[in-house]
Amino acid sequence: MERKDIKLAVAAGVVLIVFAVLILNDGLEKLGRLGTIGGQIADNLAHASHGDPRPLSEMTVEHIEATTGSTNVVEASELPKAFVPMKKYTHPPFKLGACNVCHASRASKPAAITTHTVAQLCYTCHEPKKHIDKRMAALDCNKCHSPHQADRKKLLRNKVIEKRCPVGKFK
Repeated sequence: MERKDIKLAVAAGVVLIVFAVLILNDGLEKLGRLGTIGGQIADNLAHASHGDPRPLSEMTVEHIEATTGSTNVVEASELPKAFVPMKKYTHPPFKLGACNVCHASRASKPAAITTHTVAQLCYTCHEPKKHIDKRMAALDCNKCHSPHQADRKKLLRNKVIEKRCPVGKFK
């Protein structure tokens, strides 16, 4: 057997084992939802590069629809229970099921982000007006903002009482 064939056989075996484990753990419902959302992700990001930097003014549902050619919106019934009920304000990639704009598609850590820090990830699309210094680079935007959805504008979490973002204003 050639090395290429061995790798292919091992990959197929891993896929079969994962599928069997999901079935044994009553994971068919989750697998179905994952398949639906995965299909939307593939459809939504068919023409967008992973982590494509965009200015804040372009980070809209309309921009993502224009870039990907998709108008699909994730239905609440397809989301994990932690995200239901849907909130008033949603982050456009979340709303369109474009999870891999922010998350790496790794089976071992499905919620892992694509960068080393949350701030690096946020600054990929959302550009502060002033230069990013070390303090700003170390901030965790998720402490004040929900990366998925929230009931307050600017995706602010309910516990936030500050009037200004420590990073400042964004472009």
